[in-house]
Amino acid sequence: MIQFSCKNMREQVTVYTISKETKMGLFDQINTAANSHEDAAKEKHLPVLSVKKLADKRYELHIDVGGGKHPSEIDHFIQWAGVRINDCYIGRAEFAAGIMAPVCTMIVTPETLPANLSVVARCNKHGLWKSEITLE
Repeated sequence: MIQFSCKNMREQVTVYTISKETKMGLFDQINTAANSHEDAAKEKHLPVLSVKKLADKRYELHIDVGGGKHPSEIDHFIQWAGVRINDCYIGRAEFAAGIMAPVCTMIVTPETLPANLSVVARCNKHGLWKSEITLE
């Protein structure tokens, strides 16, 4: 078991060993560009991140899940995008089916630099998708 701590919050994550022959399904893992075996799903589901450096260690983070290619229909949509800095949860944006594109902009201020910023988005049909960048 690996334990991550974030200020006063604690969460535990259990790590399972999986053989190389095991093919994971979309809901069995957090999908990334490196581990997804479905190119079409990867193209429409990965959070596309862009960052603009502001003053005082602040960054403007723009998230576009799927780069405009993901549908927003009642039966197939991006539900939310959660943001973490150095594995510490800092917030999330939620999207309504049919009337919202999975796009948002946030201002983030990491405590230390460099910092690992990750975004996990959830599609109601295809599970969790993660992208990450390093803030310098």
